[in-house]
Amino acid sequence: MQVAVIISNALGWPALHALAAQGGVAAVAVPHCPPEAETDELAQQAAALGLPVTRLTRARLGAELAAWLAPLAVPAVLVFTLPWRVPAAVLTLPPLGFLNFHLAPLPAYRGPEPLFWLLRNGETAGAVTVHRMDADFDTGPVLLSEPVPVGPADTHGLHRAQLAGRAAPVALRLLASLRGEAPPLTPVDQAGAPARYWPRPGLADVCVRWAEPAAAIDCLVRATNPWNRGALTTLRGQPLRLLGVTPHPNAATGPTTPGTVLHADAATGLWVACGAGEAVRLDMVALDEGYFTGWQLLQLGVGEVLAQATVC
Repeated sequence: MQVAVIISNALGWPALHALAAQGGVAAVAVPHCPPEAETDELAQQAAALGLPVTRLTRARLGAELAAWLAPLAVPAVLVFTLPWRVPAAVLTLPPLGFLNFHLAPLPAYRGPEPLFWLLRNGETAGAVTVHRMDADFDTGPVLLSEPVPVGPADTHGLHRAQLAGRAAPVALRLLASLRGEAPPLTPVDQAGAPARYWPRPGLADVCVRWAEPAAAIDCLVRATNPWNRGALTTLRGQPLRLLGVTPHPNAATGPTTPGTVLHADAATGLWVACGAGEAVRLDMVALDEGYFTGWQLLQLGVGEVLAQATVC
């Protein structure tokens, strides 16, 4: 028994490769969607595995999916990060439906960019969640959910990589169940747990608010590294992006304006006051001129207040 696979992001590549190695993939569909270079490369890589590849367009998605599935006669379609809504009439074509790999816990982290919010909120675990797709986004019954720990230093990029790696054994477990080689999976309705849909982060969501505690600023910085080139603040009126910080509780000895540079020397680094009488050390930053360590930024003569970006 084989399944069909839709993939539009390299996050799904380890799982696709593992499924193909088990002879479990009948065909692959790759959308024409941004970034075109990445989806074109995915199509080429899938073809190099000896898999038939179909390209999908948004304008004709329903018709193209129906035509693609008709000769395959597969029981299910596995979906890795399809950016478009599948028409409801098409979802019922495979007997077991479209099974989506959502790289976050459901129903708590629905939405197109759950990883940012999960890290921003200081969660200690994410998940690879497989659910049957329905007419809405991320709402169908859950078949599998594999927790993936979030380490204290994990960035958005590191957690994404861990999720991609963990998705491969989850996909193989799903395939084994569909083939009858493992116990059947029982769908669990999402209605019994607290649910929230998280929108795609906007500019205001990635700005440093220096009045927040150190831990919250650290979470924001890790949640924006590397996809946004860090969390946004300003220095001398110019954008400054924070890519790595170290929190420090109880760093300020008296009332200090959040954003003020507290300490700046070679021994201790560059420390900036934040909320709750705490501070963060700037370990890695980005300016238009390039990427710098806190020590290199210190050598540029920084000794003033860093501010929330006015564009936020």
